[in-house]
Amino acid sequence: MTTPKFPEDFHMKIHPVVPGATQWTYAPEGKDTVISIVGGGYGLYGDGLRTFEMYDFREDGPQGHLLVEEINEHLQNNPIE
Repeated sequence: MTTPKFPEDFHMKIHPVVPGATQWTYAPEGKDTVISIVGGGYGLYGDGLRTFEMYDFREDGPQGHLLVEEINEHLQNNPIE
């Protein structure tokens, strides 16, 4: 099992759809994206600096307005296989 850390182990890029937003993704070697974290754009649940919106594709929906510490706590409590 893997326990990535945000933002160190995530790939960052400009959000492909939301202007002014940034997206960080985590995809284990050879696998699809498991976690997507976004912020900074209009309509997102996080400013992209202090708070973020996280979607764990293993769950039903996104979680918004999370601090980095809360994201890393989620990652610690939900290891990626």
